[in-house]
Amino acid sequence: MSIILSDLFDATKNSYHLQLIAGEDGLNTPIHWVQFTEDIETTDFLKGGELIFTTGMSANSENWLYDFITQLIKQKSCGLVLNIGRYIFADSISNDVIDLCTKCHFPFFTMPWKVHLATIMQDYSNRIFMQSYQEDRTTMAFQRLLLHPNELESSVDTLNNLGYETNAPYLVLICQNLESPTLLTKYLTNIGTKKYLFRIEERYVFIFQEASIESLSHELTNANFARLNPAICFGVGDLSDSLLNLHHSYKHALFALKAAQSQDLTCLSFTELGLFKLFFAVSDKTILTELVENNLAVLEAYDLKNNTSLIATLRLYIEHDGSIQAVADASFTHRNTINYRMKKIRQILKTELFTMEEKFNLRLAFLIKDFLSL
Repeated sequence: MSIILSDLFDATKNSYHLQLIAGEDGLNTPIHWVQFTEDIETTDFLKGGELIFTTGMSANSENWLYDFITQLIKQKSCGLVLNIGRYIFADSISNDVIDLCTKCHFPFFTMPWKVHLATIMQDYSNRIFMQSYQEDRTTMAFQRLLLHPNELESSVDTLNNLGYETNAPYLVLICQNLESPTLLTKYLTNIGTKKYLFRIEERYVFIFQEASIESLSHELTNANFARLNPAICFGVGDLSDSLLNLHHSYKHALFALKAAQSQDLTCLSFTELGLFKLFFAVSDKTILTELVENNLAVLEAYDLKNNTSLIATLRLYIEHDGSIQAVADASFTHRNTINYRMKKIRQILKTELFTMEEKFNLRLAFLIKDFLSL
């Protein structure tokens, strides 16, 4: 994860005599780079996420600073450090500027003229570069660990050097359609003793050390991310006892994510999947396919040939514990029609559906069918 502005400010404010003038609510923002500029016209070249340094040398009017900050906000810069005492003085900073930064959550700092810009900018650049280097190493190591478990040794050695213990409990969270990883990090600040966020293809992966599944699920539910983005979805893996087994938690989280998406849920943990956990553990999935075919294939073939939906009626019958009235209500169909369909189903399946074993086999077949569709 990128360096957060608040962390950088806390670590260096005394060394460089930095004063936060306004925009405190925007401190929880990642810094992508530092940039020195004096000209409003050059702000169009900013890409976003830069911490801007300026002396105000080009200030040619009372509104210059206000207009300058307005452009920086437009370009999505993460903050401004104004080197005061030569061209602009602290007492000349207007309330309008302070109100603008406060309203837009734009961190605005001042730094005395005695502090050399080159010194602080070089320091910040080095910190950002080293953070980026560490992130690249960490991300590559975790990706190898999760996607290529046969290459564990080199990945674990790298992660050990980066401060991740081998024999510690770890947990994987996978998120689909996440628009603001910074916001997610903010909500999950208190989860685990150590955490790391990175991407694998279109999904974000969060690794937690010493985290609780219950606490994580609770925080995700309370944050109500679906309110901000209805398409967002989370899958939580099982707790792993070691980095050596973390790829299992990743696979479990990925499966929980797919299950959540299929049920239109925002969040689902692997521990909540019931019999699906048992199906997941079956290495030979052809066994599961055969169970479905042995119980449902003949009825599905009849539906396909005759353009009927007896398989749907049977599913409702099993789910409602054999209640004809409940099936009729659920399908908005007259109970006589349901009775006729069930008679036909019994003929096709050559079973009376009286015993618990018969119903269990069909219920199991439907569950496996749902599992295999994920």
